[in-house]
Amino acid sequence: MSERLKVGLISLGCDKNRVDSEKLLYEISKEYDVTSSAEDADVLVVNTCAFLDSARKESVDTVFDYASLKENGKLKKIILAGCLPQKFIDEIYDEFSEVDGFIGTYDGNLILSVINRTLRGERVNAVGKGGELGAMRRTTTPDHYAYLKISDGCSNRCTYCLIPKIRGAFRSEPIEKLVEEARALGETDELILVAQDVTRYGEDIYGEIRLVELIRALSALDTIGGIRLLYCYPELITDELINEFKTNKKLIKYLDIPLQHASDRILKLMNRRGTFDGYLTLIEKLKREISGVAIRSTFIAGFPSETEEDFCKLKDFLSKAKLFNAGFFAYSREKDTPAYLLKGQITEKTKNARVKELYSLQKAISAENLRSFVGKTLEVVCDGVDYKKQSFFGRAYFNAPEVDGVVYLKSTLAIAQGEKYTVKIYASDDYDLYGEIINELT
Repeated sequence: MSERLKVGLISLGCDKNRVDSEKLLYEISKEYDVTSSAEDADVLVVNTCAFLDSARKESVDTVFDYASLKENGKLKKIILAGCLPQKFIDEIYDEFSEVDGFIGTYDGNLILSVINRTLRGERVNAVGKGGELGAMRRTTTPDHYAYLKISDGCSNRCTYCLIPKIRGAFRSEPIEKLVEEARALGETDELILVAQDVTRYGEDIYGEIRLVELIRALSALDTIGGIRLLYCYPELITDELINEFKTNKKLIKYLDIPLQHASDRILKLMNRRGTFDGYLTLIEKLKREISGVAIRSTFIAGFPSETEEDFCKLKDFLSKAKLFNAGFFAYSREKDTPAYLLKGQITEKTKNARVKELYSLQKAISAENLRSFVGKTLEVVCDGVDYKKQSFFGRAYFNAPEVDGVVYLKSTLAIAQGEKYTVKIYASDDYDLYGEIINELT
């Protein structure tokens, strides 16, 4: 019996892409061995992001980095999947001669067929010719947490965003299907719900928003320990959802709310429906109604025609809102978006300088937030080891994986990934906490 070929997969971009990649891996494993080492693979699948120019560049560079293995190593074929071929297949098919097969964002059920055909010597373009995969996944996160993509696409039509052009209109997954997928993940201490707009869940298929109903259905699973929400549209954070945070012990008191700006004029140009006063009122309400809630956000600097006055408005908002954490991005001018045609494009130098200034402002705010925990105890789950710092690290409720800071752990006890501990915080810095384990939680 001949040895099965090995397939590796590199997942680029967001956590929503990660879920797609995990479903691809499950499908691939039906016929091939999966390897975590690209250098050891016979076939390499690159699941791409195309949201920004920087993401497209990363996708292209990844292909070129591994193309040399086709000549010098054991790598036989490269498959390009996801957003980049979905949106740009006409531009890249001839240009990327190094790539042997292409599938789009909704062609996952063709992955085995494409791999097999390329191994027979064909060059395959299957973009737009397949369908989506089911609930089964081969997870790539640590065993104690996982992502659940509850919808895809977006219908908000922000003027800077390519997602509707790549992923299409907003489409929710039925509650029963999501419960099935969550159950199939097995014991999961933290289930992280993701979508372009989590708060709009259900509107398209049920005629009304049913996020709270979904949260309750998932909370009813004995295998789910806690639920975290990412990417909540501010205008859709309802009193019903706020009350769920107050009464549902499984719902983690953490909200990621991408606000994008705080100048009323810029928000209108972005086709966002919020205002400076409205956003500030929402933040104040959430802090008042949900004790200890951690609020994270993202903002775009250097949107076309952004004046110093607009920029100062954004800084003023950050100073008043005192968000737990925030990320900042320089506006990326994307063809096929309305904002591409706007007058008053800002220079890269100015955009990058504004991003740097925003990070400096938020760093002081985040550091102040973290200092309030020094001397207190927190429940922390161990995520693993930071080999550079030679320390175990974990997360408190206000830390989402990969985007927020961590809690570095010191202990005389043996520490295990995925276990929860009571931790006494003895120090903090701009983004992280440092604590000593008092005992393991049972």
